[in-house]
Order: sequence, then C-alpha cells, then structure tokens
Amino acid sequence: MHKSRGFTIVELVAVIVITGIIAAVAAPRFIGRDAFDARGDFGTLSSALRYAQKTAIAQRTVIYANINTSARTVCLGYTSNCSSPVIDPATQAAYAKNLSNSITLSASSAIIGFDGLGRPIPNATVILTIQNAVATAEPARTITVEAETGYVH
Repeated sequence: MHKSRGFTIVELVAVIVITGIIAAVAAPRFIGRDAFDARGDFGTLSSALRYAQKTAIAQRTVIYANINTSARTVCLGYTSNCSSPVIDPATQAAYAKNLSNSITLSASSAIIGFDGLGRPIPNATVILTIQNAVATAEPARTITVEAETGYVH
C-alpha cells in the first residue's frame, strides 16, 4: 500500500493561525505610526497652503497662512496673526491644523500671504521642510511656494 506524505488540513490551519497571531502582535512593533506622520503632515500643510491660495483668489482678498514651526501648527486668516480666521469648510470653525509631535518643521518664512490673484506676499519663494524626528532615516519632505505664481508643490 502506498502511503501519501504531507501535512493534514488541521496542521496547515494551525500554522496559519499561529502565523497570524505572531504577525498581529509583532508587526506594530516594527512598523510604528511615527513613520507615517511626516507623510500625513506634508499633505496637511500643502493642502492648507493650497486652500489659502484658492480662498484668496475666490474672495479677491489677501489670505495669510501663519506657520508656527515650534508649536507645529498652521492657521489661515485675513490678518497675519490669524485674529480674523478663515473658516474651515469641514468643521465650520477657524481653520487651524495641528501637526504631529514626531516631526521637525522649518520654514524660510513663517507667514505666507496670498493676494487676490494667488501670488505670494512677500513675492519670494518660500520653502518649508518636514523631517520625521523619530524615523530619521526617512528623507525630509519639502514644500515650495513659488514666487510670482504662488504655485504650491
């Protein structure tokens, strides 16, 4: 009689279950949330700057983005200190975003204004850099606001 060799279905299911449990417990230790903070904050900051520019064009007025690099916050307002804030359409409150504590933020200008044509005030290129302070091997992300056009990229 020929005996077949191999694993039974019960053994295979047991190995898959054990592997799944180990992956669920061990994976979060290797892949932390901090690795994604710089990417998310990059998107938050660039979209805030784009929203400021689009709002300035739509309302034909000057809108300021006040970027506090030490507190890692950004607010949009009709004044440079955000005392008269722009309304966030998602929350119907003042447009203010907090960035994560696990990044370092630097800016060549802390206050960026956009005029009614979308041009930056002052008319100079502004560079913002976001670096993940926890995963330092991750490359820095740069946001550039171009002079003359206000193009944010």
